[in-house]
Amino acid sequence: MKIAIAIIEFFLILNGTSSSIGTVAEVIMKPDVQKIEMVFVGDMMLDRDVYRQTKKDGKYDYPFIKIDAFLSYFDLRVGNLEGPITRYDSSAVYTNGTRFTFSPEYIEELGKRFNVLSLANNHTRDFGTSGLEQTKEYLTEEGINYFGDRENDADKLTTIIEYDEIKIGFVGYNGMSRRETEKIENEIKNVRHEVDFLIVYPHWGIEYQGQASRTQKEEAHVFIDAGADLVVGSHPHVVQTVEIYNEGVIVYSLGNFIFDQYFSQATMQGLALGVKLWMEDGVLREAYQFYPIEIDKVQPKLASLELTGEMLGKLGDGCVGPEEIKQGIREGEFVMQISLERE
Repeated sequence: MKIAIAIIEFFLILNGTSSSIGTVAEVIMKPDVQKIEMVFVGDMMLDRDVYRQTKKDGKYDYPFIKIDAFLSYFDLRVGNLEGPITRYDSSAVYTNGTRFTFSPEYIEELGKRFNVLSLANNHTRDFGTSGLEQTKEYLTEEGINYFGDRENDADKLTTIIEYDEIKIGFVGYNGMSRRETEKIENEIKNVRHEVDFLIVYPHWGIEYQGQASRTQKEEAHVFIDAGADLVVGSHPHVVQTVEIYNEGVIVYSLGNFIFDQYFSQATMQGLALGVKLWMEDGVLREAYQFYPIEIDKVQPKLASLELTGEMLGKLGDGCVGPEEIKQGIREGEFVMQISLERE
């Protein structure tokens, strides 16, 4: 049984940084409270002009330096790795193509910033099985957890992380490979009893479309109905709508995080999704926050006040859910707390 109670609070965002960081934390910062604070970001592509700019700078932390202070606030940091990490030479850096490989020089910098990465996307096997195996070796050696598979291999879909006695499951789904909703639905049902909180991270949808497709909506509803608490999407390269459905939260696309798609304003923007979990009186509670991102050349940073207002206004207008949540997004940063009581 899942019982949800939604509580909406409003906060002001100042100068591109959130004044509410710590506000919700005050509720959960008691020494005896089990808690975790996570952040999800969108597509990370470390080849092509990202690689050129990195080489020009000479340091492999170059793509991350303007977002580091923000990322460091969170206990668990999750993103979509849009390509393999291999010892092969890049071809995209010379051709501006879309067959990616990321230099192993990035692995240490990724390890400093991310705990969990999704491999469920259409570029993971750009350098074949060998490239994928090299990627997994590098991630394992660096202590980065990963989940998902380009071909939706049932043995590689899920990872489970335990933090402060809270178990969190991550299920990857590459909808660009083939539509395999039933396979993911079964995986959710199998994993549900093992975790306190379950996230599905699909790679899906139509590129550069700000609205979720009918297929995305159908699949997201199946995932929530099967037992997922949160669905966080990637692949469209732009931010898409938010939906509150059957006591679950759906963010159809976070857009880009690190990318070199300079041809539109929308592809140079994204969202980071903050999720706070804590146990209170034996009940798991959740809080959600959105942080607009803008990409400065290839470096993500928290958006300016003006852009933050613009992006959250649009996100609120497009949200499918209760009016108070829609208004909360329009006003600035919104927090939705849901109390879950599980059998």
